[in-house]
Amino acid sequence: MRDVVRFFRKQVAGIVCLVMLVAVGPAAAQQNLSGTYLGLDAAQGLSVQLQDNGRSVSGRVSAPDGSGQSISGEMKDGSAVAKLIFRGQQGIARFTPKGVGLSMIWSPADQNGNRTGGADVVFAFRRQSLDLPAQPAGFVPAPPPGTRRFEPGSFLRSYEFWEPNAVAEIYDVIGEQYRAIIRLFPAVQTDLIWKLCQSTSVPSELGEALRGEGVTCAQVDSTIKASQATGGFNRFKRRVHTEKADALLAVECARGIHNAPVCIDAARRTQRAASALETVATVIKGI
Repeated sequence: MRDVVRFFRKQVAGIVCLVMLVAVGPAAAQQNLSGTYLGLDAAQGLSVQLQDNGRSVSGRVSAPDGSGQSISGEMKDGSAVAKLIFRGQQGIARFTPKGVGLSMIWSPADQNGNRTGGADVVFAFRRQSLDLPAQPAGFVPAPPPGTRRFEPGSFLRSYEFWEPNAVAEIYDVIGEQYRAIIRLFPAVQTDLIWKLCQSTSVPSELGEALRGEGVTCAQVDSTIKASQATGGFNRFKRRVHTEKADALLAVECARGIHNAPVCIDAARRTQRAASALETVATVIKGI
């Protein structure tokens, strides 16, 4: 088994040296919020329909029983802002693109839009058109903050379902040799960078993740968010899951988990992925 691990690591080390840089095109335009969104977690059963013309927004927030209210507002700094009565109280709702949909932050306010005190309410919604994956076998919940060691295979299986801050923290600690393997799979690396860029704290390894990819966080975020209004996001995620299976096998072979025939085949697949010379920049161009 040690010979298998040495063979695989030697193959991967050679592959890493082949990776080249590709320039990136212009950043995507600001995301249009038009569409139907379905509530997640505490917002399950709620739905939001928005029509965004770039300057103003209209639509409806609906409850599970079909009741609801129309909304009409304006676009401010990429968010839709509208008056909304919530639980019988007047307030202001801000709909902001986030993750696979949008967040709604409702704040108590008077008729003039001035805050009146009280706690904000935060809901998350996903686009109705998106195909969200089911939790895979081997899924592990995000570990508590401050975790200093984490199994890289479990990270790969699970990161899509974690909050960005947890992804950023664990990406920092899984080990450079495993991050180097993941970088050879450009769609997976793009998906990870998208998560890292959403973190509220700057992960120490974000610069490493972006280095040589020819992109900025703003370009990755705006392109993937824009793709959620088309079929591009679903196609991208299907590619991520195909590549992730190969990346996971490569990581596990580097850890000595599989036998020689499996790891020899994994090394060949990894070499094919690397020799395609794709980067995050070329992935987002194709979304």
